[in-house]
Amino acid sequence: MNVLIKNCKVEILTGTETLAISGKTNCCGAGNAPAENSVGVISENRVYTVAGFMANRDKVRIGDRVKLPAFTVPAAKMDGKTVMDFDELHIKADEAIVVGKDEKENFILVFDHCLFQSAVDLDDEKRFEMTQLGQYLQSEFLRAMNGAGIPAESCGLISNNEMFGDNRLEYFKNGRNRVAFDFDDDDSKWYWLSTPYNPEVASSAYFCDAGGNGHSNYYNASSAGGCVRPRFVIRSI
Repeated sequence: MNVLIKNCKVEILTGTETLAISGKTNCCGAGNAPAENSVGVISENRVYTVAGFMANRDKVRIGDRVKLPAFTVPAAKMDGKTVMDFDELHIKADEAIVVGKDEKENFILVFDHCLFQSAVDLDDEKRFEMTQLGQYLQSEFLRAMNGAGIPAESCGLISNNEMFGDNRLEYFKNGRNRVAFDFDDDDSKWYWLSTPYNPEVASSAYFCDAGGNGHSNYYNASSAGGCVRPRFVIRSI
């Protein structure tokens, strides 16, 4: 058997069976990212702190993760014919996953967990950015993220095309990566996507969702039982 020991001080105590090894490992570089020449690395995906991610954006790969701090989103009301109330949210510390890049080469990230439940809209709005949930994520929720030190430029939801389309993001080609849990991890959850199911229909709005099994589905946008797994963007430079 060959044993490779690097950057360690080895002390063999004679007359005993004790082998003491001390010293620094060489497994991690700046920002908690594994060093390029790591030995025994099982996965190439890195886990960064927020500061480490920002300092190493030229090294970031699809599937890498960023540790996010906990933050609180204040209660809010989103106007409409029917007002939608959002209770104060205490978002637990979570990880965000780098799932792709947008047309400007900025990073697209998604929270690892479903964070809360909400309807998309109570007034049959079919443009997600104008829905009550869309406006909430882009305003109160985004400001709370920024206030906690998460440098997101925008916040919304993954689109049906990004997850299920012909040119879906590479990360979501693996069905397991489309499955998400809440923080209790009791069961996989279905969560909203930002795409209306059929925007041409004048009746009540339906929005696409990712089912608990990772398959494509849709549901009435007024349902408060849908989970929210936010998507956000961080500049690449």
